[in-house]
Amino acid sequence: MSKRKGTKKAAKRASKKRSASKASTKRAAIRTSAKTSSAARSSAKSGRKAAGLPAPRLRALPVYEFDAGGLLGYVRLTDPERGFEFSRCAGGRSLPTICKEVLSLRHYLARGQGGLLAPREEAECRGKVEKVGAMFRYDKVPRWPVTAAARYELLPKGGLDATFAFDFRKGLEAFEAGIETLLPGGQPRAYVHAGGRWVAAAAGPRLQRFYPRNMAVAGLIADGRWNGLRMAGLGLAVEPQGYDYPMVVVWDGHSGWALAQMALTEECSSVWVNGADRTMGLGLVGADVKARSAVTCRVQALLCRAEKLDDVLPHYREFVQQARTTRRR
Repeated sequence: MSKRKGTKKAAKRASKKRSASKASTKRAAIRTSAKTSSAARSSAKSGRKAAGLPAPRLRALPVYEFDAGGLLGYVRLTDPERGFEFSRCAGGRSLPTICKEVLSLRHYLARGQGGLLAPREEAECRGKVEKVGAMFRYDKVPRWPVTAAARYELLPKGGLDATFAFDFRKGLEAFEAGIETLLPGGQPRAYVHAGGRWVAAAAGPRLQRFYPRNMAVAGLIADGRWNGLRMAGLGLAVEPQGYDYPMVVVWDGHSGWALAQMALTEECSSVWVNGADRTMGLGLVGADVKARSAVTCRVQALLCRAEKLDDVLPHYREFVQQARTTRRR
């Protein structure tokens, strides 16, 4: 009996020793792994420091998806590609081209003074989503005494309406705000109604073509405000007949759908197509502004059915009537 008890005790002591040995081996392996991991992190940090590279990081980008009458896309509150994107259609509609940064505030211009991409890249921009759209505020643009607020509203029929409110701390001569839409899928055929008919607003890969409101406004284009484009190797072409309607239309005759970007004549100094940056633009205000004054402009981008280009004109007239009626209230 005592012999069996002794045997059991010896077996227990042997089992404890084996367990202790395993635990010791496991702790040693963990320490070795931790040292290896620490060394690897240290090596990675040293590599980044030696190469002058910043540490990797993750940043949340607020992105919202929308459906406006079968026009589908996204709105981004921060860079890259801040603003609205028209990406595709549903319900039998057809989008002539993908559009990014739709109706975005991109340039500040004044007599002899060019602020190309100044509000787009230099402003303190804050964006927030609203019930059926978004609002962006542009502050503290270096060398420009202007604060701007852009309020966007998605349209049930498929499109985007935008109101730009500018507040001026100081006066500026012949001020313009450049509103543009990017067409990243290439340069689709765009049209402007000029000289009593629709014309293809052709712009080569190194050209920006303007259609001014009148010849007085045409003089502004050559006053030095667009010199940044010339310095970048782009040519500036001004069509002397100007525009009949302040509107640029991208039209797909095969599908019978058009995307029209439009403004009010009294608020739009010129329209343009840029073949290098693949943009279509509207110049807003186009007048002297006084210190402590405010100016508001209205624009719209609309997807509409168009078997022929003239089918766009009723939509433009509806926009003009509604915008002017709202302004008189």
